[in-house]
Amino acid sequence: MNITFPRFLTVLAAVVSTATVTLAKEVDLWFIPMSAENPFKEPILKWVKENFPKMLPKDVTAGDNYGPPIYQDAQQKFVVQGRNGKPDVIESVLEGMIAYQKAGLLEPIDSYFDKWADKDQFVPNTIQALTVGGKLYGVPYNTNVRVLLYRKDLFQKYGLNPPKTWDELLQSGATISAKESGVAGIGLTTKNGSVRTFQEFISWFFQVNDGQNPVKYDDAAKKWVMNTSPEKLAQVFKLYYDIFFGSNPGAGNLNTRGNDYQATDTDYVSGKTAMVPMGPWIYQNRLSGEVARKILEENTGVAPLPLPPGGKQATYMEVKPISINAKSKEKDAAWEVVKALTSEQFVALENHLEGVNPPRMDVAELPDFKNDWWQQAFTAQLPTGVALAGINWGLVINDITESMQKVIYKNSSPEEAGKELYGTLEKRAKNNEL
Repeated sequence: MNITFPRFLTVLAAVVSTATVTLAKEVDLWFIPMSAENPFKEPILKWVKENFPKMLPKDVTAGDNYGPPIYQDAQQKFVVQGRNGKPDVIESVLEGMIAYQKAGLLEPIDSYFDKWADKDQFVPNTIQALTVGGKLYGVPYNTNVRVLLYRKDLFQKYGLNPPKTWDELLQSGATISAKESGVAGIGLTTKNGSVRTFQEFISWFFQVNDGQNPVKYDDAAKKWVMNTSPEKLAQVFKLYYDIFFGSNPGAGNLNTRGNDYQATDTDYVSGKTAMVPMGPWIYQNRLSGEVARKILEENTGVAPLPLPPGGKQATYMEVKPISINAKSKEKDAAWEVVKALTSEQFVALENHLEGVNPPRMDVAELPDFKNDWWQQAFTAQLPTGVALAGINWGLVINDITESMQKVIYKNSSPEEAGKELYGTLEKRAKNNEL
């Protein structure tokens, strides 16, 4: 059978087209803020749709299934299925990244990062926070610290000053709970196993533990050892106990025990709580309605976390990384996606919309950040931020939040919970479970 010339060109074009499709590299990306419902989701997805085709090599695309919308769910699923090579790229919180690294699921990216022209734009301590065992396992796209947000209008109404001590925190909270109908003085995240429950607890803990982690690495013994005491752990549990039970009515609403972070954020921006330990991301909620906008833009004050007796001004520093799956079959393509999501353009947009602090120095110098009161209020506290030690925090988070549950539901005293938690952590250290 003879093939005419036009027919030959058609066949050839089809072969070339098939080969192009075959050679295309689709990167599977899990990015929780693109999956969860939030006020800045649509602008971010719009940016990705418009800019990924321009920023990625022509043979690289990124899928639009951005994974589970909750960090703890994503962590559980990635630990189970990550060895299959999917997702290729994962966004996480710092403690999640460390857990993935401990499980052998993350690719060290030093060789990629060291060749990147943008590498010197990142704030050094954010890169240090993502370095485990001398190797870099993620690139940061935002950072923040925990501070105290308080309702300026309610404090003025009742003649209160921003609390500087734990005692003042409790007194102010109890006053507002008693006098302002439908408003609890203090809002907390206390859901068992929640990453935010842990982050709030560790922020208070750093204050009583001289700005240090509860464990430290012993170079001589080549293992993690305890770096705190039962009494210091009990001191933090006593704060939680006193928030709920130290007055009548309590500074915290008993009905909010077990709240996860979505409820903590919603309660504050809807006017149900007057104070919260919080990071800057809550500012995104100003876009959700007039009540939230007025509370956040007009009636919110930002202060350092109040201090316990003899405490040190210290707080949890969050660094959110984007990492590459060690089992990915498309690591080079995955790195292109990581670069795009940590670029100046993306970081500036995402951080501005979410209200968080930029880990890139070039972004921090942009007018939207340099001249913004919210950014400056949080940036001022960044020097007090403490990065987490490079241990398997997944186990420790469960240990801490389970002990907290016993305290806030009166199944254990703060002292008993402090002793029990110390013993659990000490045992984990001795058994090399960290």
